[in-house]
Amino acid sequence: MLFRIYNIEMKKGLFAFTAALLLALAPSFVNASSMKIIGPDAMIKENDIIVTTGVANVKDLEKSVNSGIEKEVIFTVELFRVWAFWPDEFVSAKKIKMMIRYDNLRDQYWASSTGNDGMTAKRFKDFEYIQNWLSSISPISLGNVKGFDEGEYYVRVVIESKSREYPLFIGMLMHLIPETEMSLAKESGTFIVGDAK
Repeated sequence: MLFRIYNIEMKKGLFAFTAALLLALAPSFVNASSMKIIGPDAMIKENDIIVTTGVANVKDLEKSVNSGIEKEVIFTVELFRVWAFWPDEFVSAKKIKMMIRYDNLRDQYWASSTGNDGMTAKRFKDFEYIQNWLSSISPISLGNVKGFDEGEYYVRVVIESKSREYPLFIGMLMHLIPETEMSLAKESGTFIVGDAK
């Protein structure tokens, strides 16, 4: 009987410790949502739909990376055709994945980008360079308008942030932490393809 009471008290204590730890970590995940999408701006250039976008307000991302957590930032750029009485039609999409980590032994940041122009990897001494990189993603082509039907279109950008590594003391709690920490979406204004009125 005494062992059973002791066992219940141990479980309560472990639960309270886990809850307190998660609450202490929660602000870093919630604050990640302070990031903002730049644009998106879409234009037709030489018959290609070109999109420019980026992300601003990345101070919380910098704090997480500096604490030793490797971050993955995923940009998904989607093209939709507008329909008056039906759900908007998905036309095409491009995805760009950026990995960011801090190497405290060399006192430098490592970042890579995969998707738009193949793979690019860079090293930076200052996070400001990564911030500039994130704020202006290379123009993204969503396709040639000659292959699209006439009509009204718009672009939606979705940005997700994920942690690829956690500090050692969080390892046992991985199943309690959501994989996607932050997800934002923003749409461009509409634009016309062809002679649609």
